[in-house]
Amino acid sequence: MRGKAWAGAALGVALVFTATPASADPTPKPKDLGKRAKQMCARADRAVDRVDRLITRFEGDAKTRGSVAWMNDRAAKVRAKDPARADIIAGRAKIRQSRLATLKLRKQNLPKVQKWCTDRGFRK
Repeated sequence: MRGKAWAGAALGVALVFTATPASADPTPKPKDLGKRAKQMCARADRAVDRVDRLITRFEGDAKTRGSVAWMNDRAAKVRAKDPARADIIAGRAKIRQSRLATLKLRKQNLPKVQKWCTDRGFRK
């Protein structure tokens, strides 16, 4: 029984010391950064459009499908029949509300990304 415990401990130590160096990520090479920057700059305009659409939808009124107000209204309607489901819907509304703050911050930063891309010639 002790032999199995020692063998297991030795195997665990061997795995820790052999797996650690393999998990280190290599640093990106400078030549790869140009390719990655081009890809990022190509997505910047679409990202602005997508963020604007999401902000518009999330800030919509109770008639706008997918808005925070719509989800809260839906949760209120469902609460009498299924309180557990209403809690799930209300939780989703809270997540969307917190995501709205992130999207607004992203909307402020995207013009800086577009300017950076234009200054470096990745965007026309």
